[in-house]
Amino acid sequence: MSSMNLVPGNVLLTADGVVGTSGNPIRVFSIHIISGGTAGVVNLRNGTLVTDTIYLKHTGVASDGVTYNFAGGVRFPDGCYYDEDANVTSSLIVYTEEF
Repeated sequence: MSSMNLVPGNVLLTADGVVGTSGNPIRVFSIHIISGGTAGVVNLRNGTLVTDTIYLKHTGVASDGVTYNFAGGVRFPDGCYYDEDANVTSSLIVYTEEF
């Protein structure tokens, strides 16, 4: 049986990009989305590209922040790609990464 290293992390994102190390499995436990004057939309995709499969899609609240928690976390086996629309100011993602 192989041992797996889990590295906890959090990241504040203000633009599309990879969460953690590109291509490593990621487990997302929560996301806090802050939107501008219009509610923003965030897609979390399994993989490393904006065209990869959407695993989670959440909408923020106009001119406010909202937190989504995922009991036990949601696993992205091929990595996690964060994709936001123009109405998102920033998002804080809490996750672990598998090595």
